[in-house]
Order: sequence, then structure tokens, then C-alpha cells
Amino acid sequence: MATFTVDLLTGDIYLFNGDFTGSGGSTPTSGSTYPEVNLFSDLPAPILHSGEIYVVRTGSGDYILNRKDAGLYFSTGAVWRRLGDTPSYFKSDNFEIYDSVDNTKGVKFITSGITSSIFRELKIQNSDGTIAYLTDLDSKVDISAFADYTGNTAPNTYLSISDFDVYSGQTYSLIQGKQDTLTAGAGIDITNNVISTNVYKPLQITDTSGGVSVNNIQATSIVWDNVVYTGTSLNFTGGSSIYIQSDGVYGLSYNINLSNTNNTIKNIGSIIRKNGNTDITPMSSASINVDSINDSSNNNMSEYLVTLVDGDYIELNVFRIGNSGMIYTVGNGSWLKIIRKE
Repeated sequence: MATFTVDLLTGDIYLFNGDFTGSGGSTPTSGSTYPEVNLFSDLPAPILHSGEIYVVRTGSGDYILNRKDAGLYFSTGAVWRRLGDTPSYFKSDNFEIYDSVDNTKGVKFITSGITSSIFRELKIQNSDGTIAYLTDLDSKVDISAFADYTGNTAPNTYLSISDFDVYSGQTYSLIQGKQDTLTAGAGIDITNNVISTNVYKPLQITDTSGGVSVNNIQATSIVWDNVVYTGTSLNFTGGSSIYIQSDGVYGLSYNINLSNTNNTIKNIGSIIRKNGNTDITPMSSASINVDSINDSSNNNMSEYLVTLVDGDYIELNVFRIGNSGMIYTVGNGSWLKIIRKE
């Protein structure tokens, strides 16, 4: 490979086409010195010296924009391309931004306080603006913008919709159409534009009479005659049906107390149906009355969640799943509770 050397007396740079081999007495087979110029601007036209190398002895030009460092330059035939290491434009003690009118003033970056092997990032917003320091806030903010503010709340003039009359965009149109309309939602009441929460209340009803024979294959709907609590979004006016008045999720639970009247074992099942023909809970229990007169049992179900809509009605149905024979509901022993959950 070719070898470069520098004449320490003259400073000339030489290229040797052969390699040094052997001991100190060896000499290159041939060699030449590169033409030299003082500045990059002194280089001849590259098209006239394609493939040749020149030496620029002195760096010139401003950093970043048009800096031409000293060194070897190779002509591609179109341009002079510098050979060697990366120019030092971006070193912190070289890099600067100077004023386009007065180049005696500008900005430099100090990076000495950054941890080694770390490059910090400065993100620029997608807008124009002036950089300010935290210490500038007290003096830079135009406090005259708040001169009309004199109390704990904004003056009424800031809240009047007439202040926005000149604005004709979509946002104003939406405000104009909704400003006098408030719509109640689940668990919220609005009266005269006053909003208040409405906690759902359970409906709990009982059968105070009892005495209904339920040991039949065809289900018997329990008839209720006493309202203990009046529920929200529910309607009950007597009989066996509770009507739903609002779409939502409802929690259902009940207890049925039954009494045997003869010496045969009785098995009774129970289920809640919707609209007379749709079972919406599992058969929660099957009570057994053993072979004993006046023996009693209970069918009960802890809270079970179902989805119901406005217009649905529900009933509690009881039916025989065992031996025939008389078995009755017990007065004040049966209840059903329903409450809207969401």
C-alpha cells in the first residue's frame, strides 16, 4: 500500500508508491509531493485536476456554514472532497449561531455539565415563540391581561353567551343548541335545571295472606298484597306482576315459606319468569317437606343479576317436582325484592 510522510524541515507531504520493507536502510521505490495551496479558495478548478490530491495548509471560513479545514482534498472532477477525519464544526467550543446582521453576537452551547456518554435532546414545539427561563415568569407575563379580574370568580361579562355572538364555528352551534337542555341519566334527576342524584331504591313485597296450594305441575304465580318498600324504575299495583319502567341491570332475590298438611313427602321448585314465558333465573331451590303433618320448608335465592328493559314484567312461579298432595304458602312467610343496580 502507499505510504505518506512529511518533510520536517519544509513541511512538504510526500506519497511513496512502494512500501518500506526490510531494515532502516530501505528507501521507497518512487515518490512525489502534493501540490499545496494556503486556503481552500486557492484550489484550482476541480474539473482540471480530476483524480488529483492537493494540500490546503490553513483552515478558513465560518464553522457550520462554509468551514474548510486544512488537510488533503481530492478532486472528483466536479468538487474538491476533503480526506481525513470529520471536521470539528460541531464541537461545543466551535459551534455557534451568530446574528445575520451583527455577526459579533450570537449563541453558543455549553455541554460540559452533561453526564459522559449521554446526549440530551431539545424538542422544538410546532409553533413560533420566545424561549423564557423560569426566573423570567414574574417579569415576562403581561399582568394587564388580568386587570378586569377583581374577585374570586370571573366577572359576569365573561360568562354571557352574547360574548360569543361573533363566533360562528361548530363549537358555538353545539353550545347554542344545548345550553337550555339538560338530559337526566341513570341515577340522576333534573328538576328546573337543578341536578341531583337519585339512588336506586328496592321494591320489596310480601304475601301476608298465604294459603295458596302450589303443589301443581303447572306453575303457580305468587300473588303479593303488601308493599314494604317502593322501588325506583319499578311499578307494582297488586297481583303477581312487577313492571319494569327503565332499561338496566336488576338484582332479584326472594324467599317462599311452605307448609305440609299431610303425611307425604313434598318437593317444590321455584323460578322467576319474564313476560310470562321466559325463565330468567335458575331454579334456585327445591324444598322438601318430610312425612310429617305441619312440617314446613323454604325456597330462597340470594341476589341474582338480570338485564331487563322498559315494559318487561316479572313473576315468581312455584311448581311441583315431587309427589302430589296439598302444600300451601304460609302467610307473612314469603317475600320478593328487586332493585335496579345500574
